[in-house]
Amino acid sequence: MKKILLICNSSQSVYTFRLPLIKKLKNDGFDVNVISFDNDYKELLNEQGIEIILVEDNRRSVNPFSQMELKKRLYKEIKNINPDIVFTFMAKPNTFGVLAANKAKVKKIYSMVEGLGDPFIYQSFKWKLIRFSLCRLYKKAFKRVNGVFFLNEDDMNKFIDLKLINKDIAHIINGIGVDLNKFNFRPVDKESNTFVMIARMLKTKGIYEYCECAKIVKEKRPNSEFLYIGGEGTVKLDDIKEYIDSGYINYIGSVNDVRPYVEKSLGLILPSYREGMPMAIMEAEGIGRAIIANNTTGCKHTVVHNYNGYLVDNNDPVKMAEYCIELLDNKDKAIEFGNNSRKHAEELFDQNIINEKIIKYLND
Repeated sequence: MKKILLICNSSQSVYTFRLPLIKKLKNDGFDVNVISFDNDYKELLNEQGIEIILVEDNRRSVNPFSQMELKKRLYKEIKNINPDIVFTFMAKPNTFGVLAANKAKVKKIYSMVEGLGDPFIYQSFKWKLIRFSLCRLYKKAFKRVNGVFFLNEDDMNKFIDLKLINKDIAHIINGIGVDLNKFNFRPVDKESNTFVMIARMLKTKGIYEYCECAKIVKEKRPNSEFLYIGGEGTVKLDDIKEYIDSGYINYIGSVNDVRPYVEKSLGLILPSYREGMPMAIMEAEGIGRAIIANNTTGCKHTVVHNYNGYLVDNNDPVKMAEYCIELLDNKDKAIEFGNNSRKHAEELFDQNIINEKIIKYLND
């Protein structure tokens, strides 16, 4: 029996994104171990038969001394587990986890790059310095891996152009996939006037653009509704309080199941500045909803303009509002886009097909 170790930055990401892959690996005969930098979701994961090995770390810290300590702690746990394969996710596991696995002489190491994040979005001196350091780490780590999975061509080409990776070990998959039975098709209700955004409250997710879009639309179509689902991040509730108090935004908060909110909507909006392959969009497509998203890396790979939704330039809430009004005034178009979204999800984002592809690479 092959022993595989997954290294993840949070137990929430294990519970939210890795469960289907873990179950598939177990069904295929792998002995699966999981390292996480916290154990917040320990009980929920235990209910699924998954034990978390805790290697504590402040995920936002860039202190070089604490990062060297992280590498040492990871090395110790990897040596103790002695896996045949290590599979890492997100920046710190993809760098320090890979380097620790290489030092522990693990036979096969794979990584997944699920988006480049803030260091590749912001251009201030601080972020340029962080990007420079991160790129050096990626370059060092990815010399030691057997393969790297990217969720879109833009991110893969960026890594190749920056010479962070040899293109021979780079593989494209269409996101981590969606359970199309769980996120199954639900016809659009012609009486619906609701849109929804699902994302953590970050400026780079486009929360302010969404709020402005809602304001514009509500002033022209007062019976429209704009839901926001997601917990506080760098943006706090106080930062969008005026939109909530004015009734432009209906703030739902964090929820365990987004399906009821997507099902009652005409469409999902995600004005994100950059994504790997956004789960919120793929799940909404599974349910069969129109999408309005930014024409940016990740988002543009999930939406075919004027087929299953609309693509909008960055920082253009006015255009976003125009498209919302178009769907409010033409429910048949919203229904058509929703039907096309479901077809799109079945063709590209079926979780079973994607997991089969990943495991085929792991077994090579």
